[in-house]
Amino acid sequence: MISLDNLRKRSGLLMVGIGVAMGAFLLGDLMSSGSSLLNGGQGVIGAINDEVIDYREFETEAQNLDRIFNSRQDRNVLRDNLWNDKVNDVIMSEQYSELGLAISAEELAGLTFGYKSAEMSATAKQFFGVTGQDVSAPQLAGVVQQIHDNDPQRWMYFENVIRKERLGQKYVNLIRQGLSASTIDAEVFYNEQGTQASGRYVFKAFDTSIEVSDSEISSYYASHKDEYPQSASRELSIAVFDIAPTQADKNATKARILDLVEDKQVYNKTAKANEIVSGFKTTTNAAAFVNTHSDASFDATYYAEGQLSPAIELEMRTAELGFVFGPYEENNSFKIARLNDRRNDSVQVAIIQIAMDASEETANEIYAQASEMAAAKDAASFDAMADEKNIALTAATVQDADRTIAGIGEARNLVFWAYNEDSEVNMVKLDDQNTRIVVMMLTNISAKGTQALEEVSAQIEIAVKKVKSGDALIAEFNSHVSSAKTIDDLAKTMSLTTEQVNTMAFSSNAIPGGFEPNVVGAFYGMEKGQLSKPVLGNNGVYVVYADDFIASTAPKDLTALKKQLEGQLQPRANFEATNALKELADIEDNRAKFY
Repeated sequence: MISLDNLRKRSGLLMVGIGVAMGAFLLGDLMSSGSSLLNGGQGVIGAINDEVIDYREFETEAQNLDRIFNSRQDRNVLRDNLWNDKVNDVIMSEQYSELGLAISAEELAGLTFGYKSAEMSATAKQFFGVTGQDVSAPQLAGVVQQIHDNDPQRWMYFENVIRKERLGQKYVNLIRQGLSASTIDAEVFYNEQGTQASGRYVFKAFDTSIEVSDSEISSYYASHKDEYPQSASRELSIAVFDIAPTQADKNATKARILDLVEDKQVYNKTAKANEIVSGFKTTTNAAAFVNTHSDASFDATYYAEGQLSPAIELEMRTAELGFVFGPYEENNSFKIARLNDRRNDSVQVAIIQIAMDASEETANEIYAQASEMAAAKDAASFDAMADEKNIALTAATVQDADRTIAGIGEARNLVFWAYNEDSEVNMVKLDDQNTRIVVMMLTNISAKGTQALEEVSAQIEIAVKKVKSGDALIAEFNSHVSSAKTIDDLAKTMSLTTEQVNTMAFSSNAIPGGFEPNVVGAFYGMEKGQLSKPVLGNNGVYVVYADDFIASTAPKDLTALKKQLEGQLQPRANFEATNALKELADIEDNRAKFY
């Protein structure tokens, strides 16, 4: 039996386990403390079926969840999960209410800690650290009381996770019970899979050289606008100026570190006399010398053979104490190394390193170039300046919830700028990021709706050619099909070649000429020895002829096949029902305006 002490220890880590186990069941609605942790940012973060989600309340719940998870979860992921949970709460609560689904107090107690010998839920077992071992009621009661008294908010979170998990299971089970396969379903499926068709077809490809007019393109676009949706987006042209050291900067850094090696004479203003200052070679306190002159502190470690950097391993093993090696380049720094001490087979090495950074003069020059480019008035002048400065431009399209930008990486602040109501086309943003300067121009703003005709005209032209050529080919076939008795007669009359299809299954969706589900359907929609009407396919127009159908005899007992079909059908209840409800719901998501 698991000990009470172990239960208490394990319950302290519950949120990590539940976070992994529950994922989509994050609870927010009962976690609000009633007071905001933030002073500003008032507004509506979204609405779900007319239920408004207040920003300050949402952020308070996120803060509470962050505490419960001991800040182990990424804050952006936590907020996304909290939002998804709220969407599920509103949508599914309506379903539970209509169906009369509920969890009684006794049922919840049984799920939570096995009350009255009920089956404890898997999430509860994880919470209590139970791994197949029996836990006595007094032990569980003690742990429950301890958590409830010491951290009631955490306990409420746990209870509601269990409640929502079971409600979701009940809902899915109801749907699964309604998804069954009948004997007719099994027979149809068996016949579709077991029947093999063979036959022939003739084919003429679409004429891609056919002429189409602007009016035909416009007319097609007007009647097919739904096929060209467009999400709201912003298009950016981006130039990145890396603040990298020049060769002169590197030479200056190298000279600076070389100046530390030897003793040197300096003038002491206080003593009004020259004096000798020890260099790295002669200093009696290497540790202090390193801490004074290096970018990194002195490392007192004694390194065994093979543990030093390959750049100095051999020199430090064979040199005399006080030997100085360098300067050498490593990790974008110039370094000098001194053998400081030897203890048996281990050595202590004092290392001075100075980063090869861009000088202030170089950084100012790069900033001046970036500022000049940021003064561009339009895309043409922006491109011209980039060519003049030999700066590669990156084009990127971002949506309001994006956190990264192609060519830049993490850049949520720049996405905010692009979507700011004051940002307009041809406006430029200069962003100083310490090691680089990003200059980007907002080149286009696309509203949610339909893509403009000029953006999709090439696609539409192809579609119109297919329709126009298809109509002409169908008319051509029709003029010959009525007089043809066989597929061979039709092929001869139209100077075409017949193609053979053997043992084709209904589920194949393909013929030797490619992916053609309409053509496969035409074969299975005819009687043996029948010539079809013209069929519009993906690559052209077809006429097919069925030579033979070989059907397998369905077994008398279809029980196994019905179970197989149900096994394919029922798991869809786990996600398709919820997704369908979300598609039907009225969801307004304004998170991108706040985070």
